[in-house]
Amino acid sequence: MTDVGAVFDAGRAEFVDWSPLLWGPMGSATAEAGGLEPGDRVLDVCCGAGASALPAAELVGEQGLVHGLDLSAELLGYATKVAARRGLRHAEFFEADVTVWEAPDGEPYDLLQCAYGVFFLPEMDTAVGRLSTLVRPGGRVVITTWADAATEGFGSELVDAVRVYKPELPINSPVNLAAQRINTEDKLTGWLAGLGLTEVEVRRVELSIPIDAALAWSFVLGTGMRARLAGLTERQVEGVRADFTHRLAAAGIDHLDAASLIGVGTR
Repeated sequence: MTDVGAVFDAGRAEFVDWSPLLWGPMGSATAEAGGLEPGDRVLDVCCGAGASALPAAELVGEQGLVHGLDLSAELLGYATKVAARRGLRHAEFFEADVTVWEAPDGEPYDLLQCAYGVFFLPEMDTAVGRLSTLVRPGGRVVITTWADAATEGFGSELVDAVRVYKPELPINSPVNLAAQRINTEDKLTGWLAGLGLTEVEVRRVELSIPIDAALAWSFVLGTGMRARLAGLTERQVEGVRADFTHRLAAAGIDHLDAASLIGVGTR
């Protein structure tokens, strides 16, 4: 089983490099979608470097609170430093298993949010269903995920490059398969409704990011795609990088399709 925390610990620098391009803008969009008010209590799961937790903390103000959960100590450390620099003392970050998390004070949250993370959770439906019970009746759940075809050509070129050294590598990982279950407006709407949420609304956000070879490889190293390199030697990783770069150029891929969906439901 992939150690998700270790994957993102190793990719901290590259993950942070992508913050102004992708995670930051979409994190802000995620926080804004929840209709947060001053004083609200927010649970942000799979919070990473705080892309959605930090803007949420700004929206709820000092009278509110934000609890950010993740398995990557490196990303949490970054989020904690940024929160301190911005004076967001009411944003707290925890290295914790979200599947068993309970609010330290036992009080319910007003909003649960997760940007690009639910598909990493074991038993995604069960995990998010339980997390939603930590939200008060009338509270909201916000889920941001990849839209259909987002990063697909990019990811398939990487898989083909890695399979030169790891021919047994499956085309789709469990994370990919989980993400595919919620990658259209209809699928995400149905999934959120299936969790018992009402007043579900889903909107698509188009985002295309120009990339060069260095930035493309940075995305691989800073995301869950990095897990596909596990077990390779340094020389093999360099071989994958060269082959991947060539494949992107041959396919004419000079942008990362980062189209995303933001779904909101009421408990």
